[in-house]
Amino acid sequence: MKLSILHYVVAFIVIFSTLVFIVLFGRLPAFKGTIVGKAHILLWKTIPAKFVAIDRKLTGGKLYAASSKWADYLVNDKNWAVAIFYSTVLTVSLFFFFKDAWPRIYNPLHRLIIPMVAFQPYFYLYLSAFTDPGTITKANLARYLELFPYDDIIFYSDSAECRTCHFKKPARSKHCSVCKGCIAKNDHHCAWINNCVGYYNYRFFLGFLVSNLGVLIYGSYLTFMVLFNEYKAQHFPDGTDSAPKYYWANYRFWILLIHSRSWTATVTSLCMISTLVSPLVIAFLAQHILYIHQGMTTNESEKWSEVQWVANNGMLEVYENREDEDSSEDGSSASGSGSDSETRALHPRLQALQSARPKPENQGRKVHIYAYDDGSFNRLPPAGMVKTATVPGLYAVVNIYDRGGLFKNAKEVWFPKRV
Repeated sequence: MKLSILHYVVAFIVIFSTLVFIVLFGRLPAFKGTIVGKAHILLWKTIPAKFVAIDRKLTGGKLYAASSKWADYLVNDKNWAVAIFYSTVLTVSLFFFFKDAWPRIYNPLHRLIIPMVAFQPYFYLYLSAFTDPGTITKANLARYLELFPYDDIIFYSDSAECRTCHFKKPARSKHCSVCKGCIAKNDHHCAWINNCVGYYNYRFFLGFLVSNLGVLIYGSYLTFMVLFNEYKAQHFPDGTDSAPKYYWANYRFWILLIHSRSWTATVTSLCMISTLVSPLVIAFLAQHILYIHQGMTTNESEKWSEVQWVANNGMLEVYENREDEDSSEDGSSASGSGSDSETRALHPRLQALQSARPKPENQGRKVHIYAYDDGSFNRLPPAGMVKTATVPGLYAVVNIYDRGGLFKNAKEVWFPKRV
C-alpha cells in the first residue's frame, strides 16, 4: 500500500511523543529498571557515547566539538528555538483546522467556544515566558529567606550559598545556568516557554498545560465528529436507522472516507495528532498535580527520592538538641554516629564543627540527616545535636512545605505572595 502524507504525520507524532516521554520521564525513580528507564539510559548516555567514540575514530572528535557548540547554545543559553517550533506547529494546525474543519461545524455554541479555546495556549505561553519566575537578588533576598525557611532535610541553612550569585540561597530555590540566576521555588527550566518555571509563573505554566490539553482534547472531539458526520453522509445517506448494528466500526468505510476528499485527509491528520499527543500532555499535567498535592516541585521531587532511598536503607537518622548533653565546648556530641564515631577518626566536617555552638534556629528542634552508603555523612548536624533515632521510612518525615493537601497547596501556587 502506498504511504500517504497522513501515514508519515502519524508515524512522526508517535515517534516524537514517545521520545519526549522517555527523555523527560525516564529518569524518574518510578521508571528505574523498567523499559522506559532503560530506554532513557540508551538515548541519553549509551547512544551519545557510541557516537562520540565513532567520531573520535573518524574525525578526531571534530564533529563532536562542532555539534557541542550548538548543543551548548540550545541547552545552556536562553533561545526561542523550541518555543518557535511549538508555536509554528500550533499555528499551522489551527490554520488547517479553520480551513477544513471549521466550515463543517454548524453548532453555534462550538463556533463561539472554539476561538476562545484556540487563543488560550498563546495567552498562557506569553504569560509563562515573560513573567519573572522569581529571580532572587540582593534587594529581595531577605524577604525570600523569610518566605521559604530551611527544613534541614533537603535544604540546609549552613550550606546554602550560591557559588555563582555569591549570596545565601533561600530554601526551595535553585540557580539556573540558562536564566543566569537563582530562581525562587524553582520547579525546572522549560524550553517550551524559554523560561524557568518558578514562584510567580508556575500558575501560568499550569494554565499553559491545561490550555494545550483543552485544545488537543476538544480538537480531537471536533475533528472526529466532522469525520463521523461525513462518514454517515457518504455511506448511509438515507440515515442510520436501518444500518447494521456496528455500522460505525467498518474499517473499510473509514479508509475510503479518509482518501475520498483532500480535506478528509487533513482533518484525519489533525484528529490523529491531537489524539496521540494528548497522553503526553496528560502525563505532564498529572505529574504536576501530584507534586502540588505533595507540596513539592520537580526539583524537590528528586531530592525527596534520594531521602526515600536513604530511609529505606536505614540511614536516615534523627538528631535533636539535648541541653543536658551539651555540656562540652568541643561539640563532640554532634558526631551523631554513636559508638562508631568514638572508634573512628572524625569526619573532616565534624572536625570543623568541633568548636561551634548550637545555632539558635536549631535549638530543641529535630533534624534529619542522611548518609552515603559508605557511612560518611553528606550533611552533618550542628554542634550540640545528638542522634536520638533512626527514621523507619519516608512516611515518618514531615514535609514543612506541604500546606495540607492539594487545595491548600494549589492556593499557594495560584496566589503567591508578592516580594
